[in-house]
Amino acid sequence: MDRYLLKNIIIIILVLVNGFLLGAITLRQTAEDRSRRQAEEQLVELFAADSITLDPEAISDQAPPAALTFFRSTEREREAAAFFLGEALTQEDRGGGISTYTGAAGTATFRSNGSFDIKGTLSAEDTEALCEAFCRAFSYGQPVFLLDQNGYGSGSAVYRHNKLPVFNCTVTFTLEKGELTSVSGTLLPKEGSAAPESREPLTAPAALTTFQKVHRESGAIGSAITEMYACYELQSASSSALSLVPAWCVVTDITNYYVNAITGTVTSG
Repeated sequence: MDRYLLKNIIIIILVLVNGFLLGAITLRQTAEDRSRRQAEEQLVELFAADSITLDPEAISDQAPPAALTFFRSTEREREAAAFFLGEALTQEDRGGGISTYTGAAGTATFRSNGSFDIKGTLSAEDTEALCEAFCRAFSYGQPVFLLDQNGYGSGSAVYRHNKLPVFNCTVTFTLEKGELTSVSGTLLPKEGSAAPESREPLTAPAALTTFQKVHRESGAIGSAITEMYACYELQSASSSALSLVPAWCVVTDITNYYVNAITGTVTSG
């Protein structure tokens, strides 16, 4: 009998402990929600003082992504060149971090800072479909084309890593009479490694505060902020590895602005 009584007492204690922990978690979550709502209200008032409408629903609750480092992949570069030039390629190391691949259709040039261009007679049929296939294979978003009635113009797409856009990493396709003559932009390796972060990245509310301060004296930024989302900013140099740093895109009724979540630098785009 004592054993069953002890067992019931232990169960009751466990239930009480679990209830206490659940209550503590609920209280903490409630406090966090209240703090977030207060911060959102303050931001709305802050922007309203500058005649800018900020919908509280536009303030992202995403966590900023982690910074990443990428090292050059010649295999990835060769794959991109072969996509347009075919598998029979002649490679040449031209020094200074520049490599070229030559095929029957043209020449591809890749640089250590991630930039590249491919020129030649790359496609005369189903050009847009070919460009879309390249974007799918090399992690760019859906390309958008602007062509005149004679087939002259271009298309472009933004690179995406882990489904997040890299706002300053793009590819551009140039068409002449419907024929693809040039592909240029920035190419990243498939995988990156975690980069050490010297400081905590800005949260969405902190990024908006920084954005507002930067633009208070620099001129009009539109009359409304309609959306906000996490993204990346590419940083590259010919003598170092490529890196993706966390950033925030602030969408206004005029244009998009990008806030570097590490440095607070604001860029329009």
